[in-house]
Amino acid sequence: MTRRPTNGGPPFDRWPGLGATLLAVTTFVVLAAPVKSETAEDFFKGKQINLIVGYNPGGPYDVYARITASLLPKYIPGQPRIVTQNMAGVGSAKAANYLYQQASRDGLTLGVIGQQLPVSQVLGDASVKFDMRQFRWLGRFTSGTEASVIWHSSPTKSLADAMKRETLLAATSAGSSSDSFPLLMNRIAGTKFKMAKGYSGITGTMLAMERGETEGAHSTLEQLLFANRDWLRDGKATVLVQYTTERHPAFPNAPAMVEYGTSALDKQVMHLFAGTADIGRAVMTPPGLPADRLAILRNAFDSMLKDPAFKAELEKRNLEYGPMSGAELQRRVDAMLNVSPDVVKHAIAMSRE
Repeated sequence: MTRRPTNGGPPFDRWPGLGATLLAVTTFVVLAAPVKSETAEDFFKGKQINLIVGYNPGGPYDVYARITASLLPKYIPGQPRIVTQNMAGVGSAKAANYLYQQASRDGLTLGVIGQQLPVSQVLGDASVKFDMRQFRWLGRFTSGTEASVIWHSSPTKSLADAMKRETLLAATSAGSSSDSFPLLMNRIAGTKFKMAKGYSGITGTMLAMERGETEGAHSTLEQLLFANRDWLRDGKATVLVQYTTERHPAFPNAPAMVEYGTSALDKQVMHLFAGTADIGRAVMTPPGLPADRLAILRNAFDSMLKDPAFKAELEKRNLEYGPMSGAELQRRVDAMLNVSPDVVKHAIAMSRE
C-alpha cells in the first residue's frame, strides 16, 4: 500500500527516506526550543524551610535559630517561610545524624548544631554517624568561648593556685566539654581540677557554684558578659582559663588553653579542642546542596547579619555578635579534622577517664 502524507501531498514512497528526514527535523526543532529555567525565586517561593536545632528551646543555639527564622526569609529570593524544629539529644549529635543521613538536600533544610562536634568526630565518638566536612556552612553568628570560672569564696584565685590545690568544679556529664576541658588542663597543664558531674547545662553548673556546692563552674564567656555581668562587676566570679585559641578582649588576664603544653603533641591537642570556640554558633545545610543554592543562602545569611534589626535582637536578648563567613567557617572545620593519627591518639588519652 502506498503511504501518503496526512496533508494530501505526494506519497512518501516517491522520495525514499523523506519520512525519516521530516521526523528528524521535527525532533530537532522540538528539542531546540528554549526551555525556561527555574530561578531561585521560583524554587523558594511559597516553600517552607525547616531549621533543625540540636538543642532544647531556650538556650543560646535555639535563640539564635529563632531570630534567624524571623529575619532570614526576607533575604532569600521568593521569601520562603522558615520554621524551627528542636531535635535535642547527645549534644546535638542526634540532629547532626539526621541532617547528614535523612534531611532534604535541596536548600529546604538548615541546621544549628554544637560547636564541639568536629572534636567528637576526631575522637571517634560512637554517636557520630556523620562527616562534618560534608556539611555546607552558611556562616557564624558568634564564637563560643567556654571557660572555667571560680567563685570569690574559693581559696583558688588563679590558674597557678589551681595547679597547687584541688579545686572542685561543677560539670554536666562525663565526656561533655565541662568535663573534658578541665581534664585536659589537669593532664597537660598540671591543674588539679575535680569535677562534680550531674548538673543540668551551664545554668546548672553556675547555680551550683553560686550556692556554694562547688568552688567553680564551667561557663561560656557570653553567659558572664551578659546574663551574669553583675558577678564580674562585683568581683564575685573570676575566669581562670579560657578554652580558645586566643584571649578574649574582655578577659585579657585570663590565659587561653593553647598557652599550655610542653610537647608538640600537647600543643596540637590543645589547639584541636580550642578550635571549637572558632566554630561557635553557626548555621549549616546537609551535604550535597547545589552550588548555586548554597551561594544564594550564604549571601542571604551575610545580609541578615548586617541588618540592624538582627543586631538589635541580639542586644535585646544579651547575645554576643562575632560573625564569620560561610567560606571561612568551612575552611576552619576542614582544618580541625585534618589531624594526624598521633594527635588523635594523644587527644583520646588526654581527654578521657
